[in-house]
Amino acid sequence: MSGVYWGIVFGLLTMVATLLICVDIVYSKSKRSPQMSDDSADKSGQSATQPLTGSRQAA
Repeated sequence: MSGVYWGIVFGLLTMVATLLICVDIVYSKSKRSPQMSDDSADKSGQSATQPLTGSRQAA
């Protein structure tokens, strides 16, 4: 078989592998989100009491 054929096969396999890796990353974050939400809620409560120091503050 020609090199063009193997290039197409390799490209398709690479795209499938990339899709599977992305799906794995998305689902692993959703499984950890209940644990992370407790930590982020604590941090967001702390940040609300601190003044904002961004460059886009209101005058």
